[in-house]
Amino acid sequence: MAPKKRCSVCRKLFLPDPRVGARQHACREKHCQRQRRARTQASWRSRNPSYQADDRLKRRAMTAAAAAERGGERDGDPALDPPACPPAPLRMPAVLASFPWDFAYTKLGFAGADLLASLALLLVRLVNVVKDEKMAERLLPTEVYGLAGRDP
Repeated sequence: MAPKKRCSVCRKLFLPDPRVGARQHACREKHCQRQRRARTQASWRSRNPSYQADDRLKRRAMTAAAAAERGGERDGDPALDPPACPPAPLRMPAVLASFPWDFAYTKLGFAGADLLASLALLLVRLVNVVKDEKMAERLLPTEVYGLAGRDP
């Protein structure tokens, strides 16, 4: 008989499944399994931060290429066929809405324009972070943190 283990979520003792053995860290309770799965997914996302954006952009590029290749014709199962029209442009914040995205899509193609849009979004986020840091510097007195008299 395998030794009992302590659940990493609820901290109760449990007998691990013999097929899993030492690798099992959570008991069979639904709540504990949900928590374990959420932790695992969060860990994976933190180790692979760009996966979702990369995957989304790859799917958009494949859809645009398939639509261009077909020339708008559809002749099979609609569930398996890609859409006849290219994907809609990415949603942009108001700061980037005035950029001529339709021109970028025609000149650069969907993959190039999506890359440009991703870079623009990254720059907007970076500018907002810098603005927030400068705002915090102005609002918070440096004496509180023991930083008075130091060069920035």
